[in-house]
Amino acid sequence: MKKFIIFSLLCGWVLTSYSQEIIQLEEAEVNFQPTAKIVFEDMKNGKLIVKEAYAKQFESNPIRFLSENFDIAKFIEANEDQGLGDIIVRIESSKGYLKANYDKNGDLEKTYQQFNDIVLPYELIQKLYVDNPGWSMTENKYLARSHGEEIVHEKYVIKMKDGNNSRKLKIDPLPRNTRSGVAYIENDDE
Repeated sequence: MKKFIIFSLLCGWVLTSYSQEIIQLEEAEVNFQPTAKIVFEDMKNGKLIVKEAYAKQFESNPIRFLSENFDIAKFIEANEDQGLGDIIVRIESSKGYLKANYDKNGDLEKTYQQFNDIVLPYELIQKLYVDNPGWSMTENKYLARSHGEEIVHEKYVIKMKDGNNSRKLKIDPLPRNTRSGVAYIENDDE
């Protein structure tokens, strides 16, 4: 029996050494172009339907999505006979919307975003559940304002539940360059 075990180990080692042959593969080229696809365009009437190139493309960065997929210069050109003043653009998805205000020259002045039940940033989830043991999040809302493309104010409104108790938290993320914490949390116990 001892000889059989040693022979089996020896055969396994020999067969394993033969299986380590290097196989040279041909070069493969992989391209990823995360731009959305325009499904319908009617600039004269101000309608544009865009299909996301990947899941949650719009939610992940709505302002970038707007700048990559909406050509304000083309819209102004298509409607120059109407003497446009300030232009308001609204982009919607099933999770929320972005409202952008452009001046008559096509410069982005400000935006407002509102999204419901989105995935929270990992650091915020950690802080939320460490500070509220036993509680579970039932819904959330993300609100943000910007001047130009720079977000100047953002807030998460989170509803939590623990049995019959409920709690509403308003979370203002701190500037990303501070090291004093993840967010300022204001409790609104109901």
